[in-house]
Amino acid sequence: MAGLENENVHTISTKIQITRENPPPQRTQYDSTRVQPVDIELQSHIDFEPVDNQISCDSLDVEEMSATKQQQSKLGGADKEKKPKKGPRPPPPPGLKDDLTTIAHVSVVIFVGLIIYLCFARPFEFFTWHPLLMSIGWMLMMIEGVLFISKENPVGRRLNLGRLLKVRYHWIALTISSILVTIGFIIVVINKNNKGKEHFKSLHAIFGLIGLLGCIPALINGTVALFDVELKRYIKPALNTAIHVASGSVVVIFGGLSLILSVYTNWFKKNSDNNKYLFLIGLITSIYILGWVVQRPIRKTLRKFFKFENI
Repeated sequence: MAGLENENVHTISTKIQITRENPPPQRTQYDSTRVQPVDIELQSHIDFEPVDNQISCDSLDVEEMSATKQQQSKLGGADKEKKPKKGPRPPPPPGLKDDLTTIAHVSVVIFVGLIIYLCFARPFEFFTWHPLLMSIGWMLMMIEGVLFISKENPVGRRLNLGRLLKVRYHWIALTISSILVTIGFIIVVINKNNKGKEHFKSLHAIFGLIGLLGCIPALINGTVALFDVELKRYIKPALNTAIHVASGSVVVIFGGLSLILSVYTNWFKKNSDNNKYLFLIGLITSIYILGWVVQRPIRKTLRKFFKFENI
């Protein structure tokens, strides 16, 4: 027992000596101004805040945001009311003019079909190419090309084509028309020379010549109109359009008059055997087509230059 007590005393004295030689590290003194103590009650309050309060705060934020958006929309609406933007005019609703344009389409088909029938009613001759090409070129391609860009055309309304595409189709149709009409004119000149007859002795021939000459500026202006963006430095688009409309109106009017007078020619009488019904069909359809096609540019001219608002 005495030996154990001596060993314990020796162990305790050794620990005390080690502790004195290696003292424990002193505790760091924290500055209360730099590190603030954490409030346990506040932390528990933040961590365990009721859900109802959060929902109420979120709803308030949403209401504030919606109110701000409403104010902005009101301000935006006020600005729009002050400065309204001018957009493209909507197409007019279908009405009587659309029906009259449809009648014009049907009249074109009837007239061209009548001329084609008369071309093959008798043996086909060299001169027969003249009425055949003129009816297809002038009546079918040209009239339909003009009607295609009209706002009163139900076909264009159903296809819902843009302005640029309408202009391109218009240009293609009138280019083909001019080629066919020119060939038909050359044929009648050659036929007259072969038979030794004089040229341009009838109103039918004179009006046809004026209409053919009018195709030249109409084609030039129409081609320029396709590139109005690139060529607007050299010629104003409005001026080019005015020249195109004027020359095109000359072509349609005098070409249409020549077609009306074609039902009085000897060729029509001979190939129709003086059939009065065929004569009336050709006369009525050609007059209606010409009148309906030229009425729109005439009305626009009267409104623009003579201030007639009710036409």
